[in-house]
Amino acid sequence: MKISKYIAIVLIILTVAQGRDWQASSGVNLQEIINKMVDGDRLLIGPGEYSGAIVVDRQIEIIGEDYPFLNGGKQKDAVLITADSVTISGMEIQWSGTRLLEDESGIKIEGDFVTIENCRIINTLHGIYVKGGNQITLRNNFIKGRVDLQTALRGNGIHIWNSSDNLLEGNEINFTRDGIYFSFADETNIIGNFVHDVRYGLHYMYSDDNRFTGNRFEYNVAGAALMYSKRIHFNQNIFSHNRSYRAYGVLYQSCDFCTAYDNLFIDNTRGVFFSDSNFNVLWNNDIVENDIAIQINANCEDNKIYSNNFLENLSGLVIDAKGFPNYWADEGRGNYWTNYRGYDLDGNQIGDYSHKLQNVFEYLEVDYPEVRLYLFSPAAQALEVAERTFPILLVTDKEDPFPQMWPVENENVPWTAYGKNITRQANFPLAVFYLLLTGIPVALIRKFRK
Repeated sequence: MKISKYIAIVLIILTVAQGRDWQASSGVNLQEIINKMVDGDRLLIGPGEYSGAIVVDRQIEIIGEDYPFLNGGKQKDAVLITADSVTISGMEIQWSGTRLLEDESGIKIEGDFVTIENCRIINTLHGIYVKGGNQITLRNNFIKGRVDLQTALRGNGIHIWNSSDNLLEGNEINFTRDGIYFSFADETNIIGNFVHDVRYGLHYMYSDDNRFTGNRFEYNVAGAALMYSKRIHFNQNIFSHNRSYRAYGVLYQSCDFCTAYDNLFIDNTRGVFFSDSNFNVLWNNDIVENDIAIQINANCEDNKIYSNNFLENLSGLVIDAKGFPNYWADEGRGNYWTNYRGYDLDGNQIGDYSHKLQNVFEYLEVDYPEVRLYLFSPAAQALEVAERTFPILLVTDKEDPFPQMWPVENENVPWTAYGKNITRQANFPLAVFYLLLTGIPVALIRKFRK
């Protein structure tokens, strides 16, 4: 008897803790229902359209069926979450206000432990704005900005401010100002997102100890802009087709102690750009078919770049950091360069002499960018061959001391979206032929000089 009584009490407690289910059908006022709910309740919203912005000020779960459409009415935030431990899933949310000074958003989050997943957020200023909340999960959402507004007047897809320890996973973002924007936001993981047709796909400002993995950034002005931040780690991302006059796969601006590996940089105006950034490591990446593979501006030092494949870039390196040491090898491992003209007589897979990192045109390009207009002219090709054969001009003292003769095997670089067919290789017979071709004329010149 006593045992059955205890079981009944436990069942009552579990039922109360589980909360009550509420139902909403098209046309009802969602805010009136939310105002009647208590912590732990769940609101099930049926298909259809619902008008009016809502404020979620209690710990509840909101679940949409077949993406019910919440029309925010173009006033303020379509959804404002002020409570902790709120979950919203399966909703379509549109038409927030458009006042940037008020950070009006499709969903604004001010509480902790909030989850937003499987939602569509369209035609809002900011898509999701996290304002001081921590341990937020944003997963599998589709966010599309206001295409009727100029880029500068749009909000960001996901905006994180004064926040830490969050997870952003599997979201698709397009036609916003920046895709994902961090300001004073630390220790957040960004995994498997697809960001395209925005200004900066990912933008860090004063945000430390963050990591992003397995994301894809395409057709933006910059794939990722790392600014005024420290200790950012990123790997297995794709930065592709980010093009304009000042476009980048990744931009480092005053960003230190960051590590990048197993990434693919392909078909960008600049693959990687460093400015006033120090103590960064770039290793085991494929940097392919960019106009400029890497550009390093002044005040950059002690950056380490090794074990990368530089494949078929128009310019390998443009550098304006004279006098500042940066390192192009680590423990005898350099990079693979498709334009390396050396040989490997001892068969150790490392070139027998170092690779000069700039040719004469890349050297001039620092101060005179317009020389790129003549990059493929016959005169340019003749000048490059002449400078390489009889180097009377000291173009640069920057060298890769251990250039790889074969492409570095980077099995974790995400090449699945592209055919990996750029594989320039060197071999011993060609090395001997090169020695004969260059050695005989040099011997004749010395003989006639005597």
